[in-house]
Amino acid sequence: MDGKFNAAQKAVEFVKSGMVVGLGTGKTSEIFIKLLGKKVKEDKMKVVCVPTSVRAEKVAKRAGLVVRKLNEVKGVDLAVDGADQVDTKLNLIKGYGGALFREKIVDYGAKRFVVIVDESKLRGVLGGWVPLEVSPFAAEQVRRELKKLGMEERTRMKKGRKFITDNWNVIIDVRFARINNPKSVDALLRSIPGVIETGIFSEKVWRVIVGTETGVKLLS
Repeated sequence: MDGKFNAAQKAVEFVKSGMVVGLGTGKTSEIFIKLLGKKVKEDKMKVVCVPTSVRAEKVAKRAGLVVRKLNEVKGVDLAVDGADQVDTKLNLIKGYGGALFREKIVDYGAKRFVVIVDESKLRGVLGGWVPLEVSPFAAEQVRRELKKLGMEERTRMKKGRKFITDNWNVIIDVRFARINNPKSVDALLRSIPGVIETGIFSEKVWRVIVGTETGVKLLS
C-alpha cells in the first residue's frame, strides 16, 4: 500500500470527537482530509476543521467536514500536515505548495502538531530550496538582500506568471546546499524586511508519521 496513504490513515487515529483539527495543504494532507471525512461520517464524530489554504478548504468541504476560520475557534487541538523534507531532529522544510504562512500559524498554534510523510521525504540534513513568502511591495528589495548574503534565489512562477499565495503575496525560493542549524537560518531569513514567513519549521513537532509500503514508523 502507498506510504502516503498509510501515514494519513495512522494520523486519523489521533483525531477524537470534539476536537478542532488543523488541516495541512498538499497531496498527503488531502489523503488525510478525505479519510477524516469518512471517519467522521461513519463514527458520527463532532469535529471542526481549520484549513491552511483555499485548496484544503475545498477538499474538506467535499469530504463533508465542518470548516471554520482560525479566528472562529478558541484554539486548535491537533494539526496534521505534510512536509517536503524531514531531518533526523524533526526539523522540516515546507511550503512547496505555497501555503507555508498559514501552515506555520496553524501548526505552531496547535496543542499537538503531527507530520505525515512517506520515506522519500526523510533527510539526514535539510537542504535544497527553501520557500519564503514575501510582500510584493518588497520583493525586489528582498532579492537584493538575499544576493548580498550570497544566496541563490528565484521568484516562483506558475504558467508564466508570478506565483501568488492565498494571502496575495509572492514566493521567493532560496537554495541551500546544507542547513546545519535550521533555527538560525530561519531567524536570519525572517530578519530581512519584507519576508513574511519561511518554509523552515524548526519547532513544535509532536510526532512524525512515516508511511511505508507495509505500515508506518513513528518519530518523536
